[in-house]
Order: sequence, then C-alpha cells, then structure tokens
Amino acid sequence: MIRSDQLDHSFVEEVLAEPGGENLLTCSSCGTCAATCLVRRYEPSFNPRLILRRASLGMREAVLSSREIWLCSACDLCYDRCPKHIHISDVMKAMRNIAIREGYERPGPVATVNVQRCVACGQCVAACPYNAISLQTVTISRRQKLAAQVDANLCMGCGICNAVCPSSSIAVEGYSDQDLYSDLRTSTHALRQLAGKPLASKVVAMVCQWSLRSEADTSVASDPPEGVEVVTVPCAGRVSPLLVLTALKEGADAVMIVGCDREECHYRKGSQLYERRQVVLSSLLDMMGIEPRRVRFAQMGSLDRRRFERLIGETLRDVPCEAAV
Repeated sequence: MIRSDQLDHSFVEEVLAEPGGENLLTCSSCGTCAATCLVRRYEPSFNPRLILRRASLGMREAVLSSREIWLCSACDLCYDRCPKHIHISDVMKAMRNIAIREGYERPGPVATVNVQRCVACGQCVAACPYNAISLQTVTISRRQKLAAQVDANLCMGCGICNAVCPSSSIAVEGYSDQDLYSDLRTSTHALRQLAGKPLASKVVAMVCQWSLRSEADTSVASDPPEGVEVVTVPCAGRVSPLLVLTALKEGADAVMIVGCDREECHYRKGSQLYERRQVVLSSLLDMMGIEPRRVRFAQMGSLDRRRFERLIGETLRDVPCEAAV
C-alpha cells in the first residue's frame, strides 16, 4: 500500500531538474522497455516502467535505496522501440546521480586495481565504455605514482578493462584472468577426457552472457553437446587473445567466441572492441602457424533464436579433430 503522506513530491521536481531526468513524466507506462530489456533475464525484479512510475509518484526512499536503478547498462535497446522516444538510461542516470549525492553506493562487484602492479598505460581508461576509470596519483609505501583508479558508481563490471590491461592489474571479482584461466583449464581438461572417443572435434565456446536471448540458446549453453565446453563471460570484449591462445594450448581443437550484434552490445562498445580484436588475433595465429579456422567469431542479435545451437554444430563440423598448436 502506498500512503500519500509518505510521498515526497519535491523528489519529482528534483529528478526533472537533473540532466537526463526531464522525461520522467513523459513515460506512459506501456511496458515496451521492460519487454525489450536484457537485464530482466537475469534480474526479474528490474522493470524500468515501475521504477519511473515510483519516481513520478514521489517515492524517494523506495527509488534511491533500490538496487534496480544501478542495473541499467545504457545499451539503449529500449530507446528505438519506446513510443515516447524516452532515453530510459538518461532518466536512470539522473536518479543515480541523486542517490550518489545522498550517500548511496552501487551494489555488486566492480573493477578494482592493484596499484602496485599498474603501469599507468591508460589502455583501460580508453577502453572503458562508462568513463569509470582515470589515471590518478596515489601513494604507495610513502612514494607517489600514477595508477588507474575506478569510480565504483560508474563501473558496470563488464571486465573490458581487464582484457586490454597488459599487466593484469585491473579486474572484476569472478572474472579476473586467474578466474577465467581456471575455467578454461577445467573445460579443456574435461575435453581431454573425451579424447578416446570418436568426436568430430573438441570445442571451447566463450560466450557473452547477454548474447543468449532465448531459452533454447540458454539451455544449450547450460548443457552443451558432447565435445563442447562453454565458458560464460560478461562481455565478448572481455575475451583477450591470450585467453583464446590458452584454450588452444590446453588442448582445444577450436575456440568459438560469441558476442552481441554491434548495435546491440549490452556494454555499449564491447562488440566493437571484440571486432578489432579479431584482427589482432588473426595476426597472432598466422605468426604461430595456427589454422585460422580453429578460431571462430560469431554475433547473435536480439531476434536470433536457436542460433547458438547451429553455431556449435557448424564449428564441430568444420574444425579438424586433434589439431595441434
């Protein structure tokens, strides 16, 4: 039950005055944004329509203390479909800005920096889709040095920074290089145990969790065919060339990297970085004498259904068995 004496009507004016929040009252609560949003697959409680509705009623505490206002990644898939042409992500950002000023903090894991190892190259700063990283002077053992620093309220935990870091000094909990190497070794060990069986090939699939849009594709990723191991990553942009080479070195016949379509990346520019990485990786494979067809890149859009299963089938068919690095 909503009590009128608990509503703060000044909160509505505050959101409207915040840059990006001017469309708060434009929303007609049609629910198109919720039907489009990828976040709802993993966070059923996330409903942009309801969040904007609560804000428009003046439910200050309920909105600012909610976890949901931090979950929007500004992929803006909903914007093209919104009949009112509202940038939901801008309204969410406006509410987050107010929350930050009032002392609320982003929940969940964000990127952290090992400042002793950081070489201040700035690659993470350039790659971050959310401008959450900057180079700052820090003090270590009474000595000053330049190092990357992360604004926890801006970081979305995509891990792209880790993929471009030459010193592995920045990472998101659960998706550090060590975590993913461990997953890869576990996966390739499982494949090696199948080596005595007549398999077409042994495949490691590194899959962006946001690219799996249908229940059918999610089911295949959870229970892949024999000879295939799936390693889930937060973004295809998180997959570095070294991770791919590690999988091949550990015994995989082929590696498949699956991400979102370029215009539908959940983390804004992860797919663009992923596309550029194909060029770098192709050069590395050529220098090492590794067949290019052993590494396959694919993208899945919001309208694709059961494509992941087809991609696996094509990879199993096209890659030779027991290829050697």
